[in-house]
Amino acid sequence: MVLVVAGLFVGAVLWGVWRASQWLLQRERAWGDALGAVMAATVMRRDREQTLGVILECSLEALGGLGGTLHLVRPGAPCYLLAHAVNVVQLDWLAALPADDLLLCRSLAATGPALLPVAEVAVRWRALASGRDHVLVGMCLGRQALLVLAWPEAHEAERQLPALQTIQRYGEQVLTEFAEIDARAADIQALSASLDHQERLTRTAAHDLANKLAAAQSLLDLAGSSGCLQGEEGELVQQAQEQLSLSQPLVDELSEPGREIETEPLEVEELARLAAAMLARRRRERSVAFSLEVAPGLPAVWGERLAVLRVLDNLLSNALKHNRQQLDLRIWLRVWAESERVVFEVGDNGVGIPGEQMKQLFEFGFRADGTGRVKGHGLGLWSSRRLIEALGGWVWAESTPGVATRFCFALAAVTVQPDVDVNASRAGSVVRAEMSR
Repeated sequence: MVLVVAGLFVGAVLWGVWRASQWLLQRERAWGDALGAVMAATVMRRDREQTLGVILECSLEALGGLGGTLHLVRPGAPCYLLAHAVNVVQLDWLAALPADDLLLCRSLAATGPALLPVAEVAVRWRALASGRDHVLVGMCLGRQALLVLAWPEAHEAERQLPALQTIQRYGEQVLTEFAEIDARAADIQALSASLDHQERLTRTAAHDLANKLAAAQSLLDLAGSSGCLQGEEGELVQQAQEQLSLSQPLVDELSEPGREIETEPLEVEELARLAAAMLARRRRERSVAFSLEVAPGLPAVWGERLAVLRVLDNLLSNALKHNRQQLDLRIWLRVWAESERVVFEVGDNGVGIPGEQMKQLFEFGFRADGTGRVKGHGLGLWSSRRLIEALGGWVWAESTPGVATRFCFALAAVTVQPDVDVNASRAGSVVRAEMSR
């Protein structure tokens, strides 16, 4: 008999534990379902007010509340203003909540949802809950918003407090994300305004610089045509004229950054001779061996004359200035045809470029020279790459430190369209950097 009673007792205890566990699981599932419904309804968020209004409506529907209100803090307003209401009798009663409203104060002071019977709060809240047993739950989302939900009885509201707490945390997270979006938008607007200001300054400077260059060009043309300058003085005037001509595209880029480069057929032999002549004037004070090798019968290339000359002048002058300590410096310019392309090569037997720097050669602001003896801003190769790629070409570099360095670019021959992709390859066991379109 004792065993039977003991067995019944143990069975009753186990059944009670099982029922309690099922009730807890069901309640947890209900809380999870309520939060899930709220999150699903606010996936497509538009703005704070609309999103918080959806949270209020879904919370009431999922948890069985009588009605609710949403109050927001507006800029310059000393109180919380009504933004959304569900089942409210007199909206004007709750249009604005003063700072000393009891429900508001309790909600701001609480770490979670604050529960108050209707009998304890101000008369204004009877517009939302007028029954004697009705209770209100206030949830403050930081100090930006107040959600108020009404229940018919206190025990029903208390049963939903854990679910409301999770919904409150979710609402605070939503407002935090909106604040981050606003901050990023403000940063973008500030950056945009700064860029617009910078662009106006750049265009103004480019306009003024173009006028000054045109005036200088006119004076040099007048001096060159007068016949008064002979020998070295005449050559210096001619060199200045060439440099001004190469500077004009820079001004065009400043005044019209998005302009399209117009290509035309260019004679390769003429480009090579002009580039060699510009280098000859630069190397007058140094003992530098220079060789020019142009394959016979080369086709014309698609390009812009001044743009190609700028690239050649930049590569040749780099070979000269980055090897000032080289006593037996040799510089060469070679041009040959390859796979419907014409390849220009500028090389030297100077110090070379370390392998770890090759991949960054054509990046904006990068300078391969680490001695500090060469002045510059690391824009020459970057600008050259932009020009060649804008012409439909391809530029790359090869270097064996202490032996030789070669910079090459390829342009389409007039027999093909200027925007055909280049797929050239260069043989040799050398360190290599390539920039493809």
